[in-house]
Amino acid sequence: SDASDSEETDTIESRKDGKISTLDQLLESTKWSPFCFFIMFVQSFQWAVSAQMFVMTAYLTPAGDTIANGSYKSVRDEWPDEPLIFGFMDSYEMISSIAFLGNLLFGTIPNLLSDRYGRRKLLVVILFCIVIADIICAFAPAFWVLIVGRFLQGSGIASLNFVHCMESIAPGSRFLASCGFGLFWTIGYCMVAPEALVVGSWRWIFGINGIAALACALVQLLLVPESPYYCVAQNDRNKLEGFVRRSQWINRRSYDVDFDAILSKKNTESDDEELTVVTVGESLSYLFKNPPVLLLLLMMGYAEIATMLSYAGISLASTSLDVGDANWNFVLSGIVEFPAYCVAPKFLDWFPSKFVMITVFACASGSLVALKFIPHDLTALYLAFWLLSKFFATSCYMTSLIVASELFPTK
Repeated sequence: SDASDSEETDTIESRKDGKISTLDQLLESTKWSPFCFFIMFVQSFQWAVSAQMFVMTAYLTPAGDTIANGSYKSVRDEWPDEPLIFGFMDSYEMISSIAFLGNLLFGTIPNLLSDRYGRRKLLVVILFCIVIADIICAFAPAFWVLIVGRFLQGSGIASLNFVHCMESIAPGSRFLASCGFGLFWTIGYCMVAPEALVVGSWRWIFGINGIAALACALVQLLLVPESPYYCVAQNDRNKLEGFVRRSQWINRRSYDVDFDAILSKKNTESDDEELTVVTVGESLSYLFKNPPVLLLLLMMGYAEIATMLSYAGISLASTSLDVGDANWNFVLSGIVEFPAYCVAPKFLDWFPSKFVMITVFACASGSLVALKFIPHDLTALYLAFWLLSKFFATSCYMTSLIVASELFPTK
């Protein structure tokens, strides 16, 4: 850490004529500042909204009267006799599946559009779409309207807030930011249980989520500047100046910035490469011209699918276990995620990435298989392995996400 601090100091001190003349220097100037923490907080808070949308199905359609001794009114209680969809698909399970389908079909589109129209603008659009989807769900007069609302809601779950955050803070702050995202995901996840117990109706779960999304949208619209990386990539001086003005206003200090030098693009500390925006067509062309990269993409994609299946299964079934208390099972399955968000990145710093991936996936598989053979009357042991499975499933997700970001070329 002493060496990295020394390098960062050298970077700051190497400014031409005392001015901030590179993008790296600009971000280092705001490192650990109130503005840095503001960006972390705002974008992490949106993660809490996304977490609720992801796991609220555990309380929308729980199996049986396992929650609050039957005093909670679920979707099953309001529409108890919904027929099978297409003659074989459970209608209530569709409330969860349709959100995943929406995310699969449209969840990546905002990320692609943000390369052309900007991170901040798409973030605001996404959040207002989530608000509209929550309103549709909260006031749904019929079951099919709820299905449509959930599809729209799932389409709005994107990782663009994570991208904006990482592009707006110094590299040395990004580990803390990733922990912050994990913390707020955990908070949003766990808050679904007390919300359901207090409000007593599935409709208010959507209402609370919509209010939180609206608050995020207004803050993004009024206070959050555009990502400086996007500003440089688009050669947009006005938005880059807006980023600096906002940081100066929050930090209560001024910065002497050479905008012309930063926008020259030949100023990154890594290989002196220009920041560019790559189109979807160029990305696909690169993949098919490079089979090893395509194979790597398929392998990492399979790892993500396997991880998501186990993660979603453990999360959404936590209120339907026939051991322990349904609400505490759900909350604990959320709390156990936070250590994984903090530990997995550090393990990748300490050990080879292949070793870490093999280890966490093997542990996840072993703990899930063990659940098959543990009697349910051994409540403590069963719940311990249940939570251990959730911890390793989350570790698998974090590990594969980080490793993929390091393996794939960015040019």
